[in-house]
Amino acid sequence: MRASPSARTRAADGVAAEERGGVRDSGPGPVLVAACLGLFTVFLQTTETIGTLGSVQADLGVNPADMVWVPSMYTLVVASCVLGAGALADRWGRRRVFLAGTAMMAAGALVLTRADDLATVLAGQAVAGLGGALITPSSLALITHAVRDPRRRAGAIAAWAATSGLGLAVGPLVAGLALRWSTWHAAFWLNIVMAGLAAAVALGRVAESRNPAARRVDWAGQLTAIAGLALLVFWLIDGGHHGYGSARAVAAAVAAVLLLAAFTAVELRRTAPMVDLRLMRDPSYSASLLLAAAVLFGFVGLSLLQVMWLERVRGLTALQVGVQLLAEFGAFIAASVLAGIFVRRLGPRVLITTGLLLAAAGAALFARIEPDTAFTGYAAAFVLFGLGCGLANAPSTALAVSHVPHGREGEAGGTVNAARQIGAVLGTSILGTLMTSTFADRLTEVRDPPAAFTYAVGHATWVAVAVLLLGAAVAIGLSVWSRRRAATG
Repeated sequence: MRASPSARTRAADGVAAEERGGVRDSGPGPVLVAACLGLFTVFLQTTETIGTLGSVQADLGVNPADMVWVPSMYTLVVASCVLGAGALADRWGRRRVFLAGTAMMAAGALVLTRADDLATVLAGQAVAGLGGALITPSSLALITHAVRDPRRRAGAIAAWAATSGLGLAVGPLVAGLALRWSTWHAAFWLNIVMAGLAAAVALGRVAESRNPAARRVDWAGQLTAIAGLALLVFWLIDGGHHGYGSARAVAAAVAAVLLLAAFTAVELRRTAPMVDLRLMRDPSYSASLLLAAAVLFGFVGLSLLQVMWLERVRGLTALQVGVQLLAEFGAFIAASVLAGIFVRRLGPRVLITTGLLLAAAGAALFARIEPDTAFTGYAAAFVLFGLGCGLANAPSTALAVSHVPHGREGEAGGTVNAARQIGAVLGTSILGTLMTSTFADRLTEVRDPPAAFTYAVGHATWVAVAVLLLGAAVAIGLSVWSRRRAATG
């Protein structure tokens, strides 16, 4: 029986998509290596920046009120652009978008190695943020496309997610070593090297892939999504430091709501939308996005509080902070590996629930610290929190990706990573703002800065505990709903 012309055309398109750039598909191994190197660089940038903040402020003479935008500029660009980047990866090619991301990440880091004023630092962070937005969903899409078996895919995603913890762990160490032997500029040279390695592997060993059915770019959706998310993140960050009731905060919030409403209207009318909002009708998919956001809310938000407490109360250097945080990030990496193994037997929902409960327990232990608590007194909290977040992180991503049709991995990757990044922004903004305001109030009562700061950190940490427990409740509810649906056929 001979294939029809249309079938032959579709097959030819698929083959062309796999062999674009003269590289034949070489299996999932090189894809996973390239994706992990790329994601490592994305998260390395986050904690490198936090570890060098004090030196950047002293070197450039930046006003403390303006310093918040040094790490926030990177987060803002990643969170606002990651959704559209996933759709572009499906349409223009996942490898192509990934390579563009590595180039932007290296370019942003290069700008930071030469920066001598705040404007240049912010520009470098913005360029690197665009690179992070392009790398994150495209790297996930490359993995989910290359690994077709759902159980093997969950293990690959677990390895991919583990590199985010590795990047977060290495960042403070790199910053500490740079400040010990050179200047803060030197910390960002590693980003250039890692981005170059990721690009080299992708160019030499990763085949191009795309969704042949989605060739047109939804520019209206792209622009409204980017502008709406950017204003939403701006409102979260700026409002947290200057008041959510200020005129510019209210204006940003109103504009964000209008633009996101316009984005929703545009996407619902498209026959081939950038993001198919109809997928939200699946409770498993919608819940997985909430769970991914909850994990990053706790992990990134509490990590920021821990870094600040270790530096300002315990008086540790950036290098010492990095060494102590290895207990937490090492546990995160180990748990991510275990999640990739056990998800094949237990399923993602069990691991997500267990992980969120363990993370909440670890955060609750950390909330009880005192100003003079030594490392032995909070090491268990670090390990438990890292284990919990590691168990929940990758399965929450895998759960979302498993609920979209094959060929739309970039779209799913962009959506779930947008949820993750917004969760991270909410965590740093809400917990950081709550800690700052509580510290100011408490200082007027006790007149003891270390005690007041520790109390404020503990107060904000309990909010993280509540969010993690809420996420666990959602995961439990999702498991109950899934079993009932399976029982009723």
